[in-house]
Amino acid sequence: MAKRIIEMVRAKKATMKKTSSEATQNAVLASAAIHGGVRSPAWRNYMMQFVEQNPRGTPADPRQLDRLLATDGTLGDPVMDLRRAYLVGNAPCGTTTTDNFTIGVNTIDLDLSGGPLSDPDDLPPHPKGQRKRPSNWPK
Repeated sequence: MAKRIIEMVRAKKATMKKTSSEATQNAVLASAAIHGGVRSPAWRNYMMQFVEQNPRGTPADPRQLDRLLATDGTLGDPVMDLRRAYLVGNAPCGTTTTDNFTIGVNTIDLDLSGGPLSDPDDLPPHPKGQRKRPSNWPK
């Protein structure tokens, strides 16, 4: 079974925390995706980072890439559109990118194999202390 999208996003986050050049490359890819739009080759190039590939360039679970490209019938779904927007929009945020990269992306795996995978690090830091996941979020 392929890794979940959110697991791939978290792995990218960890790599970016260790290597600033990885964060810079991710920001450049995200910027190109934003400028190109959801149907552009730049969008696909950016989103391919977040699906397990086998062989390279081929998604192990094509449904995941379909979700990220919005070719799975979720284009126009306000929740899924927002998840994709966070995934691409969080990338070029400067020094906070590595801390906030997974925020708003967790439930992008909803209805795919395995479903969403909760992690308290997916919530933004709060000045008053640890934030709690809303009770209506998937577990």
